[in-house]
Amino acid sequence: MKRKVAFWTALVVALVFAVGTGFAAAPDKPLVLKAAKSKGPVTFEHAKHGKECASCHHKDKAGAEQKCGKCHGDKTEGKTLSAKEAFHTQCKDCHKKANKGPFKKCEDCHKK
Repeated sequence: MKRKVAFWTALVVALVFAVGTGFAAAPDKPLVLKAAKSKGPVTFEHAKHGKECASCHHKDKAGAEQKCGKCHGDKTEGKTLSAKEAFHTQCKDCHKKANKGPFKKCEDCHKK
């Protein structure tokens, strides 16, 4: 009997956490993404970029969305792009496709 209760309790807790991460809210404050010393930082506001998190964030093996820095570091390793390459590919390509927002000059995003 105790095993059954423990099993169902664990299952309910796992489901609550799994569903909860799917409804997690984006940060209210803008993120300041640090760049190379020669470029200024980039300020990113989740609120201005829609509510479809999966269009930018990937999920880890457990199915949870991750912060960019969790996977993307300073250097490209195998199929995992560096943070710089990931942002330039994801952000610039999306802005170009929509023909909206900054994507023509470095200074449009990198403010010194």
